[in-house]
Order: sequence, then structure tokens, then C-alpha cells
Amino acid sequence: MKIVGSNIRRLRKEQNYSIRDFGKKVGVSASFISQVEMGKISPSLSKLRDIADGLNTTVGLLIGETDSNNSSPVVKKGNRRHTDHLGTGLNVDLLSRPDPFKQMEPILIKLDPHATSGDEQYQHYGQEFIIVLKGKIMISLNDTDYVLDEGDSMYFNSNIPHSFKNLKNSISEALWVVTPPSF
Repeated sequence: MKIVGSNIRRLRKEQNYSIRDFGKKVGVSASFISQVEMGKISPSLSKLRDIADGLNTTVGLLIGETDSNNSSPVVKKGNRRHTDHLGTGLNVDLLSRPDPFKQMEPILIKLDPHATSGDEQYQHYGQEFIIVLKGKIMISLNDTDYVLDEGDSMYFNSNIPHSFKNLKNSISEALWVVTPPSF
């Protein structure tokens, strides 16, 4: 997570935000931003999205996704951009190459046993599609919980407050497609 922190620090400074002002902008304390920038803590997925939005960038760029000028549309398994233990036990693989014109972002999310997207529901512009590849995941939309088993899928508008949780004592995996791309 050190690359995430250093990318946040670099972009924050390039945009002339103090730690305190930037923390206010994204709704967290200056101490939280400082600890993330130093790699001492990992933000939840929802907080990382808030930070990316506050810096007018994507989560993908914060975790180190770069355009390697490779024109191939193929992303080999061993060449995926990856981040471990994002926030509360989420591991994310980006499944597509950087492209300023892409309109969706496919990601593979692996959730550690009982991992969650964070303590609070979050919302953003766009839509999401999920298919559970392994395990059992609960998706909460507003006050309704939906349990998805292996092979189950779901589609919803991202402006509905939502969160998710692995209900298994083992790793669960899901293919997630988000529009517009924010990773």
C-alpha cells in the first residue's frame, strides 16, 4: 500500500492541497490522510474511491496502473495490476488495460473471510454488475440485503447506497464490472 500512499501524496501536492484541506474535501481527518500517505493504514474501498474522486483520478491510477503503450487488448494473468488487502481484506485485480476511452471497468475482487467493503455504505455515479465466482457474498442496497451464491449475479445503479461482505469462512471471489471506470 506504500505506492498508494505515495501516489496520493504526489497528486495532493500537485493540486496544492494541504493534508487538512484535502481531508476535509474527502470527509476524513488530516491524520487519516497522513497515515495513508505514509503507508501505515489502508483505506477501505469506499474511502479510496472518495480519495480518487477528490484528486480527479481513478483508483487504478492510485494503485499504480499505468499505460505501458502496449496496444494489445490482452491482459495476461501474471500482468494484472493488483492490490492486496485493500482496507478490510479486499484484494483487487484490474482486468483491463488503461484506456482513457473505456466505458466500463472489469475487476476481480477476492474477499478474505468475512471481509467487507467498509463500515459504511457508499454511493457514486454509474452502474455495477457482479457475478459471484466462488463463495457467498452479501450485497446491501439501502436497507435490503441480497445474498449471492456462486453463479448468482446482480445489476444495480451505483447511486443507491451499497456495501458488500463475504459471508464465508473462506475466500470469496466476484467479477465486478463498474461504469463509468473509476478504478
